[in-house]
Amino acid sequence: MNSLSKAGFSRERGSALIIVLAFVVLLTGVSVAYLSRTTSDRQVAHGSFNQTKADQLVASAMDNIIGDLRKEIVNGSTVITQADGTNVYTPTAAANMIPQRSGNAAGAPNLIRRSVRADSLSGSPGMPSRASAVNSTADVSANGRFVTPARWNTHYLVPKQNTGTDDSIPIDAFANATPDWVFITSDPTNTDAGRRVITGPDPLVIGRYAYAIYDESGLLDMNVAGYPTDPSTAPLPAQRVGRKGSLAYADLTALGNYPIPNASSPYQVDRLVGWRNYATTHPTNLFPAANFAANFQTDPTRAAAYFTSIINNTSGFLSTSTTTWDVNGNTRDMRTDQSFVQRQELIGFRKSTQFSSNALQYLSTFSREANSPSFSPSTPAGSTIDYAALATTSTAVNPNFLLRRWTNVPGGYTRFDGTTPVVGEPLVKTRFPLSRLAWITYKGPSAVRTLPPQSPALLPTNADYDMWALQWIYGIPASYLQFGTATNIKTCFGLTFGGAANNPSFPWIYTNPNGAGITPATRIMRLDEVAAAGREPDFFELLQAGILSGSLGQNTGGGVTGGNVFPDVHMSNTTHHILSIGAAIIDQADPDSIPTRIQFNPGGTAWTAYGVENLPYIAQVYPIAGTSPNTSTQWATYLLFQLWNPHQNASTLPNNVRLRADGAIGIFTGGNGQTWIAGTSPQLIANGGNAGQSVILNSAFSFSNATPLHIANTTNAAPAPGAAGTFVVLAAPPVP
Repeated sequence: MNSLSKAGFSRERGSALIIVLAFVVLLTGVSVAYLSRTTSDRQVAHGSFNQTKADQLVASAMDNIIGDLRKEIVNGSTVITQADGTNVYTPTAAANMIPQRSGNAAGAPNLIRRSVRADSLSGSPGMPSRASAVNSTADVSANGRFVTPARWNTHYLVPKQNTGTDDSIPIDAFANATPDWVFITSDPTNTDAGRRVITGPDPLVIGRYAYAIYDESGLLDMNVAGYPTDPSTAPLPAQRVGRKGSLAYADLTALGNYPIPNASSPYQVDRLVGWRNYATTHPTNLFPAANFAANFQTDPTRAAAYFTSIINNTSGFLSTSTTTWDVNGNTRDMRTDQSFVQRQELIGFRKSTQFSSNALQYLSTFSREANSPSFSPSTPAGSTIDYAALATTSTAVNPNFLLRRWTNVPGGYTRFDGTTPVVGEPLVKTRFPLSRLAWITYKGPSAVRTLPPQSPALLPTNADYDMWALQWIYGIPASYLQFGTATNIKTCFGLTFGGAANNPSFPWIYTNPNGAGITPATRIMRLDEVAAAGREPDFFELLQAGILSGSLGQNTGGGVTGGNVFPDVHMSNTTHHILSIGAAIIDQADPDSIPTRIQFNPGGTAWTAYGVENLPYIAQVYPIAGTSPNTSTQWATYLLFQLWNPHQNASTLPNNVRLRADGAIGIFTGGNGQTWIAGTSPQLIANGGNAGQSVILNSAFSFSNATPLHIANTTNAAPAPGAAGTFVVLAAPPVP
């Protein structure tokens, strides 16, 4: 029994020992695993801590750099604080309108500043970089680290040293003068945001940074620039490309010595437009194959779709088009237009399509702006600007546009572009789109006009030729012309058509956007008055604000001989002058040959301002006196009007010219009691009882250049006057 008990006890002790040893092994394993995990966690935590410190240093460095640029603006400007607390900075000198340059490299025009030792900006509006005499490339760190010139130029904004390769090694002027290090210290007494110029090891240094600043404002924004092949029948391609004011028609095939080709496969510009404006232009094949967007070369509707999207853009290209394309027609594969979010995407696109990397120095992805005017009136040389006075009504006609702010925003008011203004924002936030000029036609708003189809082509003599030409020659879509309603024209131009639509007998009437019905306005409102009214300024109010008032309304004092012989009181009215300039701009934009007429009421009587077309105008008035051809015992005096076309380079007009004279023009009672008898020869253009009679000029006759008047009496050597309602050519007077 005892031996069995001893044997059992020994087995139990052996089992316990094994169990204890197993626990020891498990504990050891757990301990090792724990130590191993904590070691790796410590490394991760240490790396994360160092990364966080580096991120903080980078963020601080960016704050320092941007803060210096802001300080430079303050140092070089006069500040005007608005009533709402907004500050407006006006440069004290023309040189302060752009960033000061420092540390430039010859041959790198995009580079405007780099961190550089002994910065020359000290003492100027610009803030020095406070860099030490330690270079980021030449002076290798103790751990062997440095920044290569190629890495400094990974953005390709500096011209490349070897133009035959795709590497980013910059030209020697930059490679031999890369940025110097700016050292940051932990000294709490440092008033330069921790930056310190060191001449030796400094235990207080906690980090360093170097930087280069580039100006991309003059580069082509590849989210907008570049137009596709246009196989349309001439003259459409030239007319589309010739449109001014849109970056979308920048010629990428003319980028200096490094153009982006589009004359043969692989049609680099077509591929760019096909990728960027994918939903708009519907390219064929897959990107980035060489035949991607190959349909652009044969299908003219692709260029037409691109052109339509450009002229209908309302966002100023600040956002991507919302157009969608059901690529496979299954309502699932919906694609949109695309954009380059950052420069690295543009560089990646270049690698895929393989246009020259040297062209990247001309290209950007974010050089667009809000398109807001910053005009202020000029100051004569030697005079001093009173910035405080710029905000007063004494200079309100030609104000600093930045000082005209929203002071009164009625509830629910929305700008014409759909955005909502905020008190304190500039009153004129964007420039006026001149494409709206197409809404104003000689027969009323474009929205109520007939829009003829492309075929058959209309002759210039057709009453609707102007609407046909706007669509099918100048490429303005019907949808945009239909947007030219009476309401929109009144909002944007302050104009109301004076009568029934499609009737050329009626003029436009300037009522301003707040005017009632067709009541003519007495004057054009100033921008401060517009702001108080809680609306945007119209076209003519912007013209008045931008044209110096001292240059308007200059009359001659009543005529060349004094008194009221040839009154020109209308020339002393600035509103008449502004409306005349605006009417001339409208006439330059429209395709007809009928001068625009705009009426207003300066005080009891309606006045009319006229535009200028490519037509003959009255150049001289000849007084002719002598024995009456009807009665030899009576004396007769006539005024002969000479017509001359001042547009010397204009082509010959293909049709007769129709003249219209408004008002009471005719012969009045003379000193011997004689009066004009209707129906006798010669005929009048118009008289008091028949104002506005139209007459026809025969285009077969040519009109010579105007000849100076002479003091000697002259006679009309031309044939006898023709039938009523016609003109004959006035011969040049004989030289005395």
